[in-house]
Amino acid sequence: MEVIHRLAIASRDVERLCTAIDERNEQILRLQTDLRTLNNTYAETCRTRDFQGYCLRNVFRGGIWKSAAPAWHLARALGALRVGIDRLLPLSEVRRGAGNSWEGTGPAQFILPIKPVRGWVKVKARISSSVSSRAVLYFDTGCGFHEQEHFELGPVSGETSIDRIVSMRETAHLVRFDPIQHPGEFALLEFSFSPISRLRVNLAAVVENIANALFGRKARRPSTKIALKLLFSGEWRTFHRQLLTNYIGNNGGNDYELWLQRHKITDRSRDQMREAIAGWQNPPTISVILPVYNVAEAYLRRCIESVLNQIYPRWELCVADDASTQGHVRRVLEEYAATDSRIKVVYREKNGNISAASNSALELATGRYVALLDHDDELAEHALYRMAEAIVRDPSLDMIYSDEDKTTPEGRRHDPFFKPDWSPEYFLACMYTCHLGVYRAEMIRKIGGWRSRFDGAQDYDLVLRIVATNPKIHHVPDILYHWRTIPSSAASGSQAKPEACQRARMALQSYLELIGREGTAEPGPAEGFHRIRYKIVGNPLVSIVIPSAVRAIEFRGRRSWFLLECVSSIRRTSTYKNLEIVVLDNNDMSPELESALEPFDVRRVPFTEPFNLARKMNLGALAARGEHLILLNDDIEVISPDWIESMLEYSQWPEIGAVGAQLLFPNNTQQHTGVYLLNGNPGHPFYQFAGDHPGYFRSSQVHRNWSAVTGACMMTRADTFRAVGGFSEHFPLNYNDVDYCLKVLSLGKRVVYMPYAKLYHHEAVSKRGTFAHELEAFKKTWLEHFPRDPYYNPNLTMQTCDFGIA
Repeated sequence: MEVIHRLAIASRDVERLCTAIDERNEQILRLQTDLRTLNNTYAETCRTRDFQGYCLRNVFRGGIWKSAAPAWHLARALGALRVGIDRLLPLSEVRRGAGNSWEGTGPAQFILPIKPVRGWVKVKARISSSVSSRAVLYFDTGCGFHEQEHFELGPVSGETSIDRIVSMRETAHLVRFDPIQHPGEFALLEFSFSPISRLRVNLAAVVENIANALFGRKARRPSTKIALKLLFSGEWRTFHRQLLTNYIGNNGGNDYELWLQRHKITDRSRDQMREAIAGWQNPPTISVILPVYNVAEAYLRRCIESVLNQIYPRWELCVADDASTQGHVRRVLEEYAATDSRIKVVYREKNGNISAASNSALELATGRYVALLDHDDELAEHALYRMAEAIVRDPSLDMIYSDEDKTTPEGRRHDPFFKPDWSPEYFLACMYTCHLGVYRAEMIRKIGGWRSRFDGAQDYDLVLRIVATNPKIHHVPDILYHWRTIPSSAASGSQAKPEACQRARMALQSYLELIGREGTAEPGPAEGFHRIRYKIVGNPLVSIVIPSAVRAIEFRGRRSWFLLECVSSIRRTSTYKNLEIVVLDNNDMSPELESALEPFDVRRVPFTEPFNLARKMNLGALAARGEHLILLNDDIEVISPDWIESMLEYSQWPEIGAVGAQLLFPNNTQQHTGVYLLNGNPGHPFYQFAGDHPGYFRSSQVHRNWSAVTGACMMTRADTFRAVGGFSEHFPLNYNDVDYCLKVLSLGKRVVYMPYAKLYHHEAVSKRGTFAHELEAFKKTWLEHFPRDPYYNPNLTMQTCDFGIA
C-alpha cells in the first residue's frame, strides 16, 4: 500500500510537472509571438521613418520651402538661428556646471533644437576632456543619424578649442553634437552653432588663403598655389572647391562627393575605354541576369537604361519576369526588347520568387560570364568595361566583384562600401562581395544555380557554393554598382527583409557541411553579420609564451607585477584547460614573485642575453611543447573566458597561419583590432576609438583577415612558427610580429583577427617606444613585396586610422 501511495504521489507530481511544462511552453509561444510582432512593428517603424524622411526631403526641395528663402536669409543674418550652449538638450547623463557649462562622463551626446538648416554653419566649442577623443556633428536629413552624414570637428585632448566651418549639402531638420566619443570625464565649456551666408564663407576663405600665402603656414602653401593656378586657367568651379578646401574641412558625405567628382567618367575616358576594347583579343560576352517582379516603372527603366548605357558593348540582358501582376512591367520590358536585340525576356507563367526567376534568366544566357543585377538598382556606365578588363587580363578568373554604393529614390549617391580584396573569414561574417558580382557561367550551372529554399539570401548561398570549389577570385576597387535604398530593399537595412538573416545562416551551415567541417553559424554583432564557430578537433596542448621583465608595478592601488596579474587572469578566467605557461625572464625574478607564481604552474626559462624581444620569443617557442603557441605580452589581462577556444577554432586549420585577438586599453578604447599597412607603415585601425566602435562595416566586431596581427596576443601553430623561422631577430623590439605575419602570408597562409577573444592591454605603461631605424629596415624588407595592403581599399585614406575616403 505504501508503494501504491508513493506512486500516486509521484503520479500527481508528474502531472503537476507536465502542467507546468505546458504552461511554460504556452509562455514561450506567447513570447515568440510577441517577438515576431515586435520585429514586424520595428520593420514597419523603419519603413514609416524612411517614408517620412523621403516626404520631408521633398518638402525641403519644393517651391514653398524655396519661396521662404529670403526670410531664412534675414533670420540668419540677424543671428536668430544661432544655437548656444544654453539651448543644448542632453541625450546622455550630464549635469550643469559653472555658468552655462555641461559636465559628465562620455560618450556624450546633445541634440540641437534647430530650424531646418542647409548650407554653411560655423561651429565653435571649448571642451575639456580627460581622454583623447573626437568631437563630431551628426545630421538627420530624414533617415536618422548615421555615419555617412557626419562632420569630424577634430581631435579632443585636455582643453581643446574648436572653430570650424561646416558645409551641409542636404537640409537637416535635426543635429546632434558629440563633444567626446569615448568613455571619460568631460566638460563642455562653450558652444555655438551659427548658420552663415555663402558670401561670408567665401570672403573668409579668400582672407585665410592670402594670410597663409603671405605669412607662411607651410602646410597650406601648396593648396594656395594650386588654387591660384586654377584661377588663372579659368577653371572657376575647381578653383572655388580648392579655395574652400583650403579653408574648411569636409564631412563624410562631402568626402564622397569629392571622390565622385574626381572619378567622374568624362568623354575622354570613354574614348580611352573604347580604344582599349578595340584592341582586346577575345573579349568576353557578359550576360546580365535580371529577375523582375512588380517593380516601380521608374526604377525598372533606370535599371535597364543603366545596362543600355554601358561603355562595354559585348553584353546581353537576360530578364525573367516572375509573373508580375502590375501591367506596366510587361509593357516596359516589351518596349525595351523591341529596341535592342541584346535584351532577352522570358515571362514566367507562375510566380516562383527570386531564385526561380534567376534560374529562368540564366537559361537565356549565352555569355561566358554572368553579372547579377536587381530590378531596382543601377550599374555604373563603366561597370562591365572594368569587369571585362579584368577577365581579358586574366581569363582564368572565376569570380570578380567590385565596390558599391547606395542611391536614394531621388538618385543621390551615398554610403560607399570600399571593400577589401578577397577575405574568406570576412565573407563568412557577411556577404560583403555582393554587388557588382560577375561569375563564370559554367560554374554557376555546374553547382545547380540558385536554390529557392534560400530566397532572401540566395546570392550568398550561390557564392558560398562557388567558394567551396576553390575558385580564382579578383576584386576591382571601384564603385560599379548603385544599390537603391527604398523601404522594401535590403539596402535600406536588414530590417527590410528580416528572414534574409536566418536564410543566410542556413546557407553558411550548408557551406560548412559541403566543405566537411563541423561548426555552427551563429548571429553576429548585428543583423546581416554572423559568427562561424568551428568544433575544436581533439584537445591540443596550447603553450602560452610570455616574455617578461618582471618589474614591480602599482596595479589598481596595490603593489604587484604585470606578470603575476597576467598569469593569474589566465588561470582564473580561461575555460580552456589543456595549456602550459612558459615565462621567459631575465633570471632576476624576486623570491616574492616566485612564491606568488607557484600556484599557477608556470615553467620558467631564463634569458640572460642582451635585450632582444624577438630572440626571447624564439627561445620560448623552442621550449614550448604545445601544438599551438600563444605569444603573449606580460601586460595582458583576460576579459572573455573562451578567448583561447575562439582563437583555436581558426588556428587549427592548416591554411591559417596566425590568429589575433581584440585588445582594449584599460579605459575600454581600442588598441588592436588588426594591423594594416599604409604605404608600408604598420598601423592599427580605429586606434583609441571607443571599445564598442564597430569599425568600417563592422570590421572590428567580426572575424576577418588582415595583413598582420599584434604579437602582444597572437596564436600560431608551432609547425608554422618553425617553417617561417620564428620571429626575425633583426627586429629586436618593434615590427617583429608584423614581419612574422608577412612571412606567413608569403607561405600562402592567412592571418585572422578574432574579436571574440577580448583582452585588456596595459601597453601605455609597458611600451618602450618605436625607433625610426626599425621602421626603415621593415619597409626595406617588405614594401616592394606589399606595395599596397590587400585588405585595405586603395580608395581609403592613407593618413588616418578611421577609414576615411582618400
